[in-house]
Amino acid sequence: MIVVFGTICLDRVRRVPALPPSGGYVEVDSEELFLGGEAANTANALAGWGADVWLGGNDLGKEPEADLIKAKLGQLTPHSIGIAPYTAHTPVCDIYVTPDGDRTMIGLGFRDMEPIPDVSLIPMTAGGWLTAEPNMATVSRQVIRAANEAGMRTYLMDFIREDEPIGPQSVWQSSTDWAGKRGNVQANLKWVRDWVAKYGCFAILSDGANGLVAGGADLPTRYYPAFPSPEVVDTTGAGDAFRAGMLLGLDAKRPIADCLRFASAAGALNCRSLGASANVPTVAEIRDFIALHPEISAAYG
Repeated sequence: MIVVFGTICLDRVRRVPALPPSGGYVEVDSEELFLGGEAANTANALAGWGADVWLGGNDLGKEPEADLIKAKLGQLTPHSIGIAPYTAHTPVCDIYVTPDGDRTMIGLGFRDMEPIPDVSLIPMTAGGWLTAEPNMATVSRQVIRAANEAGMRTYLMDFIREDEPIGPQSVWQSSTDWAGKRGNVQANLKWVRDWVAKYGCFAILSDGANGLVAGGADLPTRYYPAFPSPEVVDTTGAGDAFRAGMLLGLDAKRPIADCLRFASAAGALNCRSLGASANVPTVAEIRDFIALHPEISAAYG
């Protein structure tokens, strides 16, 4: 079982021709509702690929949007859902997507999303995988420390503080939105090498269409090219699909190069449609897509 802990929300995705200037106006072309949140997106992809998943995170609140989230979460069954209680607003993320696929996000209900969970309810098995992101800053780090103590292997996404509970067996992932420098491979190589030297983990720093840098104690840090998305419609959730792809391979004890290749292709294909969770590529689609790009595939080793 892969344990996914973190944010569960409703994504309200709106297509706009452009973002307006300050004080300006723009008409929304379309609006759709999706299951959202980093944890839910990751668990949704893993479940679709046949993995055994347990999803845990924030309470969904009592607003009407909570019923929409619950209905969409029902698609993950029979996988378990564990929710930590709190009393704040149902978390909703308004996402404005422009024709180039770039997105701007405005959240409601995330600031107070700091539950007090019963960590004992989270299934922790020595040798199993647990992944989390730091939107619930204190709680997520508490969960990771408990997983480390239980002998689990941890996959940390976007944990960039200097005091993170990153163990030498951890896999760490983030993007140039948070670390390194966008479009600068040399700066990102140095950043990852320094991070690996500090924590001893395996680190992945993605830079969107510019590719990624990855390395660890047993694998030299180097650059990997990105797989090109067939059509960039919406980049929301590409990093979550990448994380799910990595976890699927790691849980199956696949070589790290295979994990990175599959994850990169999954993230690229997830950009081809609106929303992070509505049209997750199948395993067969990802493998066929990799086969269409032998030169890029070969660059992963």
